[in-house]
Amino acid sequence: MKAMVLAAGLGLRMRPLTQLRAKPVLPVLDRPLIAYTLERLARAGVREVVVNLHHLPDTVRAALGDGRRFGVRILYVHEPEILGTGGGPRAVRERLGREEVLLVNGDIYFDFDLRELVARHRRSGAAATLALRRHPEPGAYSAVVSDRRSRILAIAGKPKPATGTVSMFAGIHVLDPRLLERLPDGVSDSVRDLYLPLLAEGAELQGVRHTGAWYDFGRPSLYRDAQLRMLAGRGQRQLVVGRGARVAASAARRSVIGARSRVAAGARVVSSILWEDVVVEAGALVTRAIVTAGGVVRAGDRAADVIVMPRAALGAGEGEAFEEHGDMAWVRIA
Repeated sequence: MKAMVLAAGLGLRMRPLTQLRAKPVLPVLDRPLIAYTLERLARAGVREVVVNLHHLPDTVRAALGDGRRFGVRILYVHEPEILGTGGGPRAVRERLGREEVLLVNGDIYFDFDLRELVARHRRSGAAATLALRRHPEPGAYSAVVSDRRSRILAIAGKPKPATGTVSMFAGIHVLDPRLLERLPDGVSDSVRDLYLPLLAEGAELQGVRHTGAWYDFGRPSLYRDAQLRMLAGRGQRQLVVGRGARVAASAARRSVIGARSRVAAGARVVSSILWEDVVVEAGALVTRAIVTAGGVVRAGDRAADVIVMPRAALGAGEGEAFEEHGDMAWVRIA
């Protein structure tokens, strides 16, 4: 079985973090976000994964390599123009084969059993099966309405309003790749240009509602807060400490300390996300902050609710409001 992970987006709402790396490889608990997806695909029996690239493609290749350490083989496809959630898969239709294929958004974290999703799809005989979850915020996500047999009746009130169980689309679906041939060449959207016309024609779309963890890293504050929630159950101090990192006793709690980072004695790091190769000097306080690779929080600094990153990494003329702290830029977390 094959899969495709959509990783070509610009990640504009996640700036300035996505000025450093493509969104799917931003570190989550000191690992690339997309790594969790690849491992779950491997456990579901997927052996080959197509990953489309556009924004900062070298950061994706560097983080994932050929995919073998995650249990899959990765085939990279570069999109000179971003083709969207429908157009991306449509452009690689021939590479996806003839069996059902899993399509997964590359910028989400989820803990679903994909084997169940595939099994339900095969049993139902539906044209496509969408992973659904509880609808958390009316207005934030389009509502998916399904009946008692889990058949999808409407998405965002189309093709017509319906009553039933209201969920949201989790960005994970399985379908017969031949359906992609219905899409035009170029830019298209899988929901608007494929699933809504299918519903209007009376085709069966199945929804499988999942209750496992799911996080959408839509902006830096969500990226930080999701990881802080994920730290629950990791001991009294709720710490993730990456390989080669050095953290003085009692200097950090409820935080992620990336590989090779150093938190000195007399420093305090609380409810924060540190990438790799970060230095927090003695006497510094870091609270609810994100410190990117190579960032330094110096003695006496009070970094609260900010992104700390090397000034040179921010670039010139990017439109980000920031404070200069020597060679570091501090950007308020949105």
